[in-house]
Amino acid sequence: MARTQAERRETTRTALLEAAASCLVDTGVAGFTTAEVGRRAGLSNGALFRHFPTRNVLLAAAIEHVFDRLRAHYEQAFRDLPTVSRTMPRLLAMLWEVMDDPALAAAFDVYTSARTDAWLQAAIEPVVTEHVERLAELGRELLGEVPGVDERVADSAVSLSILSMQGLVVNLMAKPDPAAVTRLLDDLHHLSLLLLPTSGG
Repeated sequence: MARTQAERRETTRTALLEAAASCLVDTGVAGFTTAEVGRRAGLSNGALFRHFPTRNVLLAAAIEHVFDRLRAHYEQAFRDLPTVSRTMPRLLAMLWEVMDDPALAAAFDVYTSARTDAWLQAAIEPVVTEHVERLAELGRELLGEVPGVDERVADSAVSLSILSMQGLVVNLMAKPDPAAVTRLLDDLHHLSLLLLPTSGG
């Protein structure tokens, strides 16, 4: 059956976003060009600009694509666990797996570039805002599936975990230290036992 125009358009858009994400991981913002993204996607610049009129719009869409993929992977992986395995240490470890993804580090590279680029900052701000809100919402939802969690402090636990892991990702870009990951996860688990004393080990 022949694909509809909307289906073809969506296929092209997805190919461009996948190419943009891989380009961002491989080259960083400094080497990110629309020409390279088009080359990786096997499409012309004209086709690219019909979907993404500027480089900044493409960058914002690329990190949104990365965020959506990582959140979906995180949620599915947790829901695939048997109930007995849905513990706080496992939830934290799986969250770190998301944070440790090279594509997320590449997205943080875009954050840094936006510090001195007002146009880029304006392009990514709504994307980042939505991602933070959706990740926190997902974290609270999944935390609620850990037996015995006190909902009154769930928001604080989720925010602390997300923000501290993001900070560590940035630190590791400058100073690789695998032991720091273990220390952070241990610290977060210890704090979870204080904040959520019935969350289990």
